[in-house]
Amino acid sequence: MGTSRHRKINRFFWHLKVVLFCTWLFVFGCTSSIHPKPQELPEVSFEVIRFEQLFFGDLDTPLDQLKSQYPYFFPSNTPNSVWQAKRTDSLQQALFHATLPLFGDNLKLRTANVLKHAKYYFPAEKLPEKVITLLTDVDYSLRAVDADSLLLISIDTYLGASHPLYEGIPKYIKNKLTPLHLEAEIIDALSHRYVSKTISRAFLDRMVVHGKRLLLHDYLSPKASAHFHIQYTQDQWDWATAHESDVWHYFVDNDFLFSTDENLNFRFLTAGPYSKFYSYLDENSPGRIGQWMGYRIVKAYQKRTGASLQQVLAAKTQEILKKSRYNP
Repeated sequence: MGTSRHRKINRFFWHLKVVLFCTWLFVFGCTSSIHPKPQELPEVSFEVIRFEQLFFGDLDTPLDQLKSQYPYFFPSNTPNSVWQAKRTDSLQQALFHATLPLFGDNLKLRTANVLKHAKYYFPAEKLPEKVITLLTDVDYSLRAVDADSLLLISIDTYLGASHPLYEGIPKYIKNKLTPLHLEAEIIDALSHRYVSKTISRAFLDRMVVHGKRLLLHDYLSPKASAHFHIQYTQDQWDWATAHESDVWHYFVDNDFLFSTDENLNFRFLTAGPYSKFYSYLDENSPGRIGQWMGYRIVKAYQKRTGASLQQVLAAKTQEILKKSRYNP
């Protein structure tokens, strides 16, 4: 009888320990988030101007009135006849009407969320006072532009990967031309305010700068899935994760880290349908894998050191590599 009672008491305390441990995990998980709560975010003030609606939608608005209000969109050497013809051009009108269902009031809410997080982490840094949407003939190289007090958004580059107006655009580019990538483009546009450029030509330095930029996404848009930050598909992110060790050892074995060969930027940092290993790794690899690797190095450094966002952004490349002990 005594042995049976002893077993029951031990079982009771074992279950109690499990419950207490699970409770601790729950409480710790709820209270240790690195991200601010919504009520902790500062308010931001900015105006949203839908310029494309003024220019292409309300044709009764005199052109001279638009030119006086928005002179930065009208080069002085372009005659009015060019602008008038553009306002009624059939392709421009098709683009304009395709953008009408996009975002709505959600544009301001989503932009505000990014700017609030930016203000929270960098309170001394000024933010854009106006967000202006416009058509840019689907210029996907400039989907969002930080112009000091203005944040310009090329609204015709968010129609969706399968939109017929994007016919002829390479798939690896079309995959990014969706409304889901708005926050990523805004953060990339603003990133130069917070992430210092490198004058070094070394491949590792450039990888780490991209890694810092991508880390910024974690903080300024914390609810977005990780693959949206680098604008990968989920399959591309999964490939990068599965081949992380292979890619890293390929870079190390070929002495790429401290190389100043400009061709490495083309192969692993610039946009493309795939990264260029010139090996079996090319198949199914996403472009810009060097950016992703830079992000992984920076994340490893932050995890090992406990550095804040600001401390990571200020850290030197050699310190980041050494203290990260990165070796997947």
